[in-house]
Amino acid sequence: MPRNVMIFSHPNHEVAILGSVRRLQPYLIFLTDGGAQERVEQSKESLKSVVDMADVAWLDVEEASLYTALLKGDIASFRALSGEVASILSGLDVVRVYCDSIEFYNPLHDVALPITRAALGDSTVPVFEVPLIHQRKDEAEVYEVLRSPRSLWGDCVNTRLTDEEHGVKRRAFDIYTSLAAQLGKDNVDLAVTRAGEEQFLKARGKLPVPAVDQVLRYEWRGRRLQEMGLVQEAITYDDHYVPLVEALSPELVAA
Repeated sequence: MPRNVMIFSHPNHEVAILGSVRRLQPYLIFLTDGGAQERVEQSKESLKSVVDMADVAWLDVEEASLYTALLKGDIASFRALSGEVASILSGLDVVRVYCDSIEFYNPLHDVALPITRAALGDSTVPVFEVPLIHQRKDEAEVYEVLRSPRSLWGDCVNTRLTDEEHGVKRRAFDIYTSLAAQLGKDNVDLAVTRAGEEQFLKARGKLPVPAVDQVLRYEWRGRRLQEMGLVQEAITYDDHYVPLVEALSPELVAA
């Protein structure tokens, strides 16, 4: 049976495209626990009325362990994770894959595409990135949710939900109460207003750098936390993320 597959770094990300989840009935793979069992339980509560729960794989890697692995250059942990994904994919007739977009907001969001590419190997199945959240270039700290940067819209595909799909998705936001703590109420409210249309970005074949209208947010925030004495070391794009991608999915960084 031909299957769409959706690969998310954290539970709750599926709400971004819950209408398409309901429509496509994909096989879902969650790479980590999202840092809190609450997030796992909320995803399970929402999804049980949307998909067959036998088609959901919870790999349950501890989120904090992957941040540590990134800082230490522990490629083996990420290879093991991509190996688990590859094992799942090998048992499916995969026709299309969706995964978290590279948006420079959270480094674990950004590893979903390299892990997906590594797991797919030489497969030529189409891959689409799912926009979640990125920081816009602005004098203030402003975020964009569920949309790619405008400079990338030419490579995006938008899907309009039916009234029924839209209603199911809007009601689901009441289940995902942890999102407000993660993203802030204003960003969640914006996500709800955009619930009727879902956007997908045709996956980039080369590792992108921040678009002209977005900020490398996790590096910016990490350095601020360092200055405040809240962390000893910050994950950076050049020193931690790029070497991981080069080891995991070298075709993304090949000249």
